[in-house]
Order: sequence, then C-alpha cells, then structure tokens
Amino acid sequence: MKSIDDESSDISPTEPTSKNSLLKNGFWATYGAFATRFLALANNLLLARLLLPSEFGVIGVAYIFWSFVNLFAQDTAASFIVYKGTKDKRYLNTTYTISIGIGLVLALALIATSPLIAKFFGIPDLTWLLTGFAFNLVLSFYQSVYVGVLRSQMRFQSLTNLTLVASMARVFSTVVSAMLGLSYWSFLIGDMVSWVIASILARREVKYNFQLQIDKEVCSEVLSYSLGGTGYSLGYYVNANSDNFVVGKLLGTTSLGYYNLAYQLTMALPVILSQVVNQIGMSAFTLMTDDKQQENALKNVIEQIAVFITPIYALFFLIIDKQAISLIFGEKWTPVAALIPWLLVFAYFRVVNSAISSMLQAKGRPGVNAKVNLIIAPVAVIGFVIGAIQGKIIGVSISVAIILGIGWTFYWWWVGCKALGWSMIKILQPSFLPILLTVILMICFSYLPIIIKPIIFAITYLIFMRRFQPTYFRKIQNFADKGFLIIRRKINL
Repeated sequence: MKSIDDESSDISPTEPTSKNSLLKNGFWATYGAFATRFLALANNLLLARLLLPSEFGVIGVAYIFWSFVNLFAQDTAASFIVYKGTKDKRYLNTTYTISIGIGLVLALALIATSPLIAKFFGIPDLTWLLTGFAFNLVLSFYQSVYVGVLRSQMRFQSLTNLTLVASMARVFSTVVSAMLGLSYWSFLIGDMVSWVIASILARREVKYNFQLQIDKEVCSEVLSYSLGGTGYSLGYYVNANSDNFVVGKLLGTTSLGYYNLAYQLTMALPVILSQVVNQIGMSAFTLMTDDKQQENALKNVIEQIAVFITPIYALFFLIIDKQAISLIFGEKWTPVAALIPWLLVFAYFRVVNSAISSMLQAKGRPGVNAKVNLIIAPVAVIGFVIGAIQGKIIGVSISVAIILGIGWTFYWWWVGCKALGWSMIKILQPSFLPILLTVILMICFSYLPIIIKPIIFAITYLIFMRRFQPTYFRKIQNFADKGFLIIRRKINL
C-alpha cells in the first residue's frame, strides 16, 4: 500500500481496470452486497419473530430520520473522492474535514430536535433512540471518506470483507439484545456495534492519517460538489422515505410495521443492485474519457438490468403470497402480501434510476440529480397523503408505484439525458422488450398452481432468452462460469 503523506503521492487503483478486473470487482461488489443484505434480511426475519408489529413501527419511525441524515454521508465524501481521484492530498484532507464537520453539525441537530420528534409521534423513547443514532452518524461520515478511497482504488474485495464482518457483528448483537428483552433498542445496539467495527476496519485498510485541513484553492470545488450531493440527498430522502412518514403519522405504528416489513422485503434486491451499480458504475464511468463510450456503457447497463432483473422480480411476485408470508413470518403479518405487487414496481425502477444517477455523478453533475429529486419530492408527499386517506397502506403503495416507479423515472431520465446531450429513447429502448415479455408471462401463468407457477415462468423466460436474446443468454452462462471459477479459486486457497 502506497503512502500519501506527500502531495505528489499517488494511490490510484492498485490493479489495472481491464475487463477482467472490472468483472472481478463486479463479482466482489455483488457478492458483498448480496451477503450484507442477506444478513440484514435474516436479522429482520429473526426480529419479526421476537418483536411485535408496533415495536417494528417505533424503530421504523427512528429509521426515517436516520435515513435522512445518513444520506448526506453516502453522497458527498465518498462520491467526490471517486470522481476526483486520490492523487492530490489537498482534496483528500479538505473532503475529510468538511465531511467530519457536516457529520457533527447534523448529529447535534438530530439530538436537538429529537424531543420534538418524539412529541410529534407520541413516542417518548424516540429521544434517546435518535441520540444514539447521532453517534452512529458521526461514525458514518468518518467511514465514508475511507470507503471513497477504497472505491477509487477499485479495492472492492477489501471493502466487501470489512462490510461483512461489521454486518455479522450487527446481526449477532441485535438478535442477542432482542432475546434479552431489549425490544426496539436492539436495533440501535446492533447498528452501533456495526459502525464502530466498520470504521476501525476501514481505517486499517486505507492506512492513511487524514488531516483536519481545508485548502482554500480546492475548498470551493469540494463544497460545490457536496452541495449538489446534499440537494440530491434531501430530495431522495423525501421521495424514498416520506411514504413511511405518512403511514406512521396518519395510520399508526402498527400499519407502519406492516408497511415497513413489505418495504424491506421488496427493496432487499434493489438496495443490493443499486449499491453495485453505484459502486462499480461510477468508478467505471469515471475512468471512461470518451462521451460516446459512456453513453453506450449506460445503454448496456440498462439493457442488462432489464434482461436479468425483471424476471427475478416476477418470480418474487409469483412466490410471495399470503401463504408464504404466514409461513415465514407468522399469520399476524399476512396484510403485507397486498402491498408487495405495487412496491415491486418502484423496486425495479429504483435500480434503473441508480444508473443515471451514477453517470451524472461520474460526469461531475450531481446538481442535476438534486434538481430532479427536489422537484418530484412535493408531488410524492401529496400523492402519499392522498393514497393514505383514500386507501390506507394499500393506497400509499399504489401511489409509490405510480409516482416514484413510473413518473419519477421518466422525468429523471429525460432531464439527465438532456443535460448530457444524449437520447433518452435510444438508451431506454432495449429494456422495453424484456419488461413486456415478463408482464405477458406473468398474466398468462397467474392462474397456475403456486407450486409450478414460478418453474414454468423461469423455463419459458430462459427459452425466450436463448431464442431471441442469445447474446445475453451466453453472458449469463459466462458470468455464472466465471463466478464459480473465482469461488473455486478462493476455496482452494
């Protein structure tokens, strides 16, 4: 590992960004995201057995505000370091200092407003829950700088390993706390353990002592990018979390418990895939110097999302019904099944939108992301309120599908492609056929018995792929073969 103690030092990616290198990094990013999300899902499954829906609702309210403040960490320091690179220590130290400063300010603001939030929702314990999350927030900002360096270096294997260790510690501490009767406090304890371990491990991997210094020559550039990321974070938070806020306030914590579980189930895969697209996509897009090459790369990403991801969502829809929910989580959770179809619409487009978001950040245009999200935010809030009044939690989920699933997506791509001078139709057109095929197959097979329905769908889809999309069918085979080869090599080591 090279030192960056002097200004001319270079900690560029430690391996060449060849096709094989991108495939290897893509595997590790995907593996890490899947494993981390699986642990989170297993954690929630166990806690669903140990806690009541109302207790899930309380922590759901706390996570609304945690998600808001934490988004500022995710879309500022790490993204700027990937965009700008790691050659100049002035940018590194300035980014680090600004990141820590923002983290402390937001943490103090969260602590100061926690009594008001607790009073607003009528949940006294929210004061101390949010105070605990404020401590985690500072660690999140601290860690994000080191994560940005690792992503810039394309060291996704190291990033995956430290994330998995922290995630396993989170599951263990959360479940043990819940078994000891600590109710929703177990979530806070588990998160705190995870952030402490992740911060320590990230610091050890990067092996660089950041300095609390602000360089006047680069400060404005860092702040400008951070401001765009902040606007994007604010708008994205409202769009992605105001539905939970509306359900919690208008319909109560029990309804929020149902909605929160449905949201976590349907968003498990898109969170994983969005993370992979953001990590690998932005790093790869940044390394491309040709505008046409970037446009073609974005088109290929969208087509692959449609070909590979659409049928997975369809299988989820065909398998997870009331009976499956009752079997896995218990009969008390069956109302969740009615929310899943609508939330899956948003789940798909959430991954699609991560591609244009990553490209705009890689092109140094986070302000475009901010513009789109801030404009859609008030429309989304109004839609969720109307949905809650007219149709309870099902009405909210329908509003999510229409506003965030369809409306938000096309507006984002229209504005983003216009800013970059690209054709939106040209980029999105290849994704229409797989989506249309999936919808037709779902309608045709919806009346089959639940046991054979997903099997018939999967076989039919693969037959279609081999007949009409042979290139992608071979890519699936090659990706699977190379993935198994990497795993075998690691096992043999």
